[in-house]
Amino acid sequence: MARPLRLEFEGAYYHITSRGDQRGKIFFDVRDRERFLEILKRTKERYGYLLHAYALMDNHYHLFIETPKANLSQIMQNINTSYTVYVNKRHKRYGHLFQGRFKGIIVDKDTYLMVLTRYIHLNPVRAGIVKRPEDYRWTSYMEYIGAGKEKELLVDITETLSCFSKTKGTAMKAYREFINDGIGEEDNPLEDVEAGIVVGSNRFKDLIRKLLQKRKPDEEIPQLKRLREKIPIDRIIKVCCDYYGKNREELLTSGKAKNERRTVIYLSKILSNVKNIEIGRYFGIKGSTVSESLKGVEDRMKRDEKLRKEIEVLKGQLVIE
Repeated sequence: MARPLRLEFEGAYYHITSRGDQRGKIFFDVRDRERFLEILKRTKERYGYLLHAYALMDNHYHLFIETPKANLSQIMQNINTSYTVYVNKRHKRYGHLFQGRFKGIIVDKDTYLMVLTRYIHLNPVRAGIVKRPEDYRWTSYMEYIGAGKEKELLVDITETLSCFSKTKGTAMKAYREFINDGIGEEDNPLEDVEAGIVVGSNRFKDLIRKLLQKRKPDEEIPQLKRLREKIPIDRIIKVCCDYYGKNREELLTSGKAKNERRTVIYLSKILSNVKNIEIGRYFGIKGSTVSESLKGVEDRMKRDEKLRKEIEVLKGQLVIE
């Protein structure tokens, strides 16, 4: 398996997720969640990072981390290893707890600080666990609205709240309204992720590209190449039409070429870095349907070697060296 791109620099912001192995649980009860928060507190003190938001679900967690030092890998190795050792010992289990490596997305805080904390805090609502974010104990939301104990705050709320007001009480009230306005909305800032590693303005992405140019080329890191280039969807469609012997209409509309169409959608996403809603316009479907197609292709690729090879061939024809 190709290793994920880890771009670490001082002052970087990351959205971190880590999921249970085979989508299994990582938190089994209240005591497990409390221990995980203790680990976060300890690692904050040890590694000097800032935690802007968190959400602990049953089989995964979300963290919004700022690293004044360029030490993300050290932080996450300590968190996941410490928690795995604890869970295995307490629950008398063995082996992996998490599904591979953690996923870290570099975040443009000037554009996404507020919306990403909202996305994290509304995770339990979107999952249908609660109707209101304040009804779920295991996120940092309560600290943001002043319901946490001041001396025991785990998250660093000042920067986010300062976006709303210089007065703390006013900012907390405005933040609560901001969160409530997001309930029921399909507001997922992570749909804007480019090459699976960065989300932000074009200016911010240019900055990340400049940082990447200082690295030696590494073909084992597919995200690196995807971030450096974009391929127009029209070109992807044309190449796929030639490969499958289909006309454009057959691949753009649902019909007999169903699997081929999903492959084109998948390639359009990973190679064009266009938003799901824009890809959907080409195929006459919603952005959420694009997400479903992507997941379907990814699941098939895990068990279908022929499909994996097919996609690699198409990528080879599309990617300009």
